[in-house]
Amino acid sequence: MRKEILICVIVVILIVVLNAVTEKNTENVLGKISSVFSEMHEDLNQENDEKLKEKINEVIEIWEEESDKLSFYIEHEELEKVEMYIWEINSNIETKEYSMAMQSLDTCDFIINHIMDKNKLELKNIF
Repeated sequence: MRKEILICVIVVILIVVLNAVTEKNTENVLGKISSVFSEMHEDLNQENDEKLKEKINEVIEIWEEESDKLSFYIEHEELEKVEMYIWEINSNIETKEYSMAMQSLDTCDFIINHIMDKNKLELKNIF
């Protein structure tokens, strides 16, 4: 009986620790992207083409480095949505369609915030 309780306690502790690690990684990666998106809002309003290209390339670089790690514990469909909108933002910036880029940026930022909220260890996410 004691062995079963010990195993259950170890499993619960392991789940909580792994969740904390994955949550921290998710917030780190998606937080970086979200902060770059915030900076891009200002540049989109000013139509600053050079800064926009630099920042979207920074986002693409972060995404390419980290998306494989995120795919271990985040639904692939959500990651594909983020990637699709990142490339949509990029193409809208290249064609200088800043209003479309702003819409895609807002949508992508919403999805990123949704992913971060969804992966937090909270009662609303458990039940």
